[in-house]
Amino acid sequence: MALYRISDLNIEIKTDSPTLAANLPRYEVTYKADPNVTLEMSDDRKIEYMEENEGVTIDVLETMYIATLYSWAIFDFNGFPMKAVGVEHDGVCTLFAAPYDESIDLAEVIPEDLAIVYDFPGIRMENDDYFVFDTPFGFNGGRSKTGKKLKLTSIVFVDRDRFDSLRKIEAKDFVPMFMRAVSLNVRQERTKHTLFILERVMHRVDFYGVRDLNDLDFILERV
Repeated sequence: MALYRISDLNIEIKTDSPTLAANLPRYEVTYKADPNVTLEMSDDRKIEYMEENEGVTIDVLETMYIATLYSWAIFDFNGFPMKAVGVEHDGVCTLFAAPYDESIDLAEVIPEDLAIVYDFPGIRMENDDYFVFDTPFGFNGGRSKTGKKLKLTSIVFVDRDRFDSLRKIEAKDFVPMFMRAVSLNVRQERTKHTLFILERVMHRVDFYGVRDLNDLDFILERV
């Protein structure tokens, strides 16, 4: 298996997915090291998933399966998984998260010159702060090309049903929204650990809600 440097981790990946394989080369390293994480979809698991998801290509299944394994693994390294788009502004990062019903496609409305990562950012704690990394995972992973590591300062939930103009949201609002955005990528046995992470995040990161991103510059000036 080839070794890659992703989210400041040595990650060993074996994949037959053309989508993921096309996203990986810029992360590959030539040095030798024990991997922190190994990501692979076994042949038995491929057969199982293809039987459960008739009509879905193995490329789609394997791309999402490897992304899910990454989301599970990052918990072991002071991190948490969240399907989001990371945007750079003033040398820091804001994460934008949308409902999982796909009513809003953030990858289509946030320009590539602002985004440091699409789909599955690497979010890890270091020296009491959280940092966001680009990753190759998910179908938009090939658009994550900056190689940057930026401090996470805010998370904005984009939801037409919950919000109107931009506003800072209180714990009663952001706790269920954060748990929804994160827990879909978490195994059930990690729920307690997810709550622990939430407690740390809420003291280091600001949370906002907004209806849409029609005026992204306005939002970034205020978060």
